[in-house]
Amino acid sequence: MQIIDNLKEKFHHDLVSHPVVHGWVLNLYRGGERYPQRVCDYFQSDFAPTGELASALERHSADENKHVRLFSRAIKLLEQPVVEIEMGDIFNEVIRSFTPGTFHITESDSADARRKKLANFLAHAHFLEKRVARSFAYHLDACERAGKFEIINLLQIAKQDEDRHVQYTREAVYDLLRKEEADRIMDTHLRVESKANLCFSQKQVRIFLERFSTHIPKHRAFLYRVCQMLMEGAGQYV
Repeated sequence: MQIIDNLKEKFHHDLVSHPVVHGWVLNLYRGGERYPQRVCDYFQSDFAPTGELASALERHSADENKHVRLFSRAIKLLEQPVVEIEMGDIFNEVIRSFTPGTFHITESDSADARRKKLANFLAHAHFLEKRVARSFAYHLDACERAGKFEIINLLQIAKQDEDRHVQYTREAVYDLLRKEEADRIMDTHLRVESKANLCFSQKQVRIFLERFSTHIPKHRAFLYRVCQMLMEGAGQYV
């Protein structure tokens, strides 16, 4: 684990070392935060069984919209273009490609079906936000080391929100379902997110090396190529 942590720290250090590269990764973050605006089945607060959960979903949705503005601001501070990320390069969408069933709730769904779909969405969101919060932590550390203080201030706001999302989404799954069923759903989404993270990471490392390898030391570019090949090999068994 320490080896992986050190590697991720180096990778994020390289991501923030050049404004073009930094702009690229911040656009990837922004793409994830904007994803809920591009789909119809996130934060369906109208179908929440309690006012408390409806309010939590609405606040979560508002946070994501706020994060889009924060990352847009951060990208502009780097004097880089804000771009719309293709759906296949958004982590949420990659997770969805491995996820069974649908989150989309309809008026014709029974109360039980609504609870299960909401619980599956919240479990999906829990592991997604947990991964993103960890990535933000690595990126914040890299920004601090590089003295990117204006970026740090914006990213810290998003990180605090993500930490709160991680906590409430897990609690909501267990509020909606019996423990045995909640455990089963959480395990399913944990496995799905882990598979998606491997596929997403190997693709983005490959893109990073294709576009930006000249901006980093050769020995680290070689190290990242080795990591990419290992991930692609592991991905064959996903």
